[in-house]
Amino acid sequence: MTDGVFTPDGTFIALPALDDEPFEKLWQKKVFDLLLKHGKIDQSLVTQMLGWNHSGFGVHHAVRLDADDGAGRERLAHYMLRCPFSLDRLVRVTEHGTVIYLAEKKACRRFPRPASPDLFGGVSRNFQVFDALDFIAEITQHIPDARTHLVRYFGFYSNKSRGMRAKADADGPHQQQATGSPSASAARRRWAALIKRVWQVDPLQCPRCGSPMKIISFIEPTQPDVIQKILAHCGLADEPARAPPPTVPRTPVRQ
Repeated sequence: MTDGVFTPDGTFIALPALDDEPFEKLWQKKVFDLLLKHGKIDQSLVTQMLGWNHSGFGVHHAVRLDADDGAGRERLAHYMLRCPFSLDRLVRVTEHGTVIYLAEKKACRRFPRPASPDLFGGVSRNFQVFDALDFIAEITQHIPDARTHLVRYFGFYSNKSRGMRAKADADGPHQQQATGSPSASAARRRWAALIKRVWQVDPLQCPRCGSPMKIISFIEPTQPDVIQKILAHCGLADEPARAPPPTVPRTPVRQ
């Protein structure tokens, strides 16, 4: 979340220290609404979970990043995307592909833990044994699906707000006098880039020395005098025009 708000003139006003509870309640409601919408839970279960002493949701906002703290953002990104497994706790891999992995705590404890006081847990141990596929599934659970957005921007940082600001800057009076550059979508459709992509030949590269060529002007079919002048300069003006291909009469086919 942002640490403050922007005023219309661009001034940033930092917010005071906020309590965790309102954000925890909001997050809890959003998750419950999502699960109810997709039919994963029912309202009775939601009511039961809302009566718990501990909600099961936790919000932490003690980590603060300043505007120029690039190293802090990188550390935070590594923390959020960290792999839940450590190679230091990997004991061994058997010849059958079974993985023996040491628990986080060295002291032995019942695994799995008992779900309630009247139930028994597993045997006491400080390790876990995985099959090969189960271990791969565990160590790759933090990897998002393809084309999944991990970071979403809202408010002042959203794509819509940034696009509106960019459009307002482009429509300003100081931009109207400038020559202007093509937009990103227009740049992607440049003829030279398309030719190079399809034919693997750069039309703006000199075939003799390999240096990049510069476009002097564009000649359109509505300029026959300019075309004739260029042809005359190249010694091609006296060449006869190519005749159209002959028309071959079609033979009717009878069935």
